[in-house]
Amino acid sequence: MKKTIILLACLSLVMAACSKVERNEKKFLSEMQSDDYEKSAQAFDEFCKWLQNDRSTMTHDFSHMREQLGMKICTSPDGKLRTYSWITSGSENEAMYANVLQWTSGDDFVGYCGPLDFLLAGRKSDIKKRSSYVHSIDTIYQLEAGGRTIYLIAQSYLNQAGLKRSYVSGATIVGVQLSLLPNLFDGVEIAGNNEYADSSNTPVGQLFKWDPKARRFYAYVTDDNNRIIPGRYTVYELRDLQFKRLSPDQEN
Repeated sequence: MKKTIILLACLSLVMAACSKVERNEKKFLSEMQSDDYEKSAQAFDEFCKWLQNDRSTMTHDFSHMREQLGMKICTSPDGKLRTYSWITSGSENEAMYANVLQWTSGDDFVGYCGPLDFLLAGRKSDIKKRSSYVHSIDTIYQLEAGGRTIYLIAQSYLNQAGLKRSYVSGATIVGVQLSLLPNLFDGVEIAGNNEYADSSNTPVGQLFKWDPKARRFYAYVTDDNNRIIPGRYTVYELRDLQFKRLSPDQEN
């Protein structure tokens, strides 16, 4: 009987915490959708800061934000790294983007708002100056190498020519920092990044692939007309803590 009472008490606390997070989600969503730009912008910044500072948000599904704002959430397989990215409207119909990252290291929780590339490069970010650098974070691959957990983070964006670029960079958690793995892909920091026309919104799973058995990573290839070549990839093989590019590009 005593164990049942304790279990019910724990469940009540969990439900209360979940309902509080959901109430906050709905509150921020309503304010961010306001026709008053100043109110919407303030809610946007406060929402980002909430994600940066509240660990309980890291396991919330944010179904309302995903459905109504198109927020994209990616979580690493081990649950230690989570990313949020979305685009919303700004003043005068300008695009206003956001990235928020959360990660844990032991009992420590860290939140960061701003471009992922700034974070990995060790540059400070002002969340009010994010729109030119923030990309959509599309997925997180995870692998083990050299006693480290490595996260391969896929991003995409549209350039000024209206062409899309997608690329993958590697990071690992050292202490409480999410740190870039330089030269991971045969001497360079990223894999992919070729321009391509993408009217059909190609799924990230067709652009990149990670084969844990073969320890190989595959990145899409384009032709001279900026078209993705189906089934053809630049192939990298993981050796120690670096991917070595195999030549020539291969079919898969």
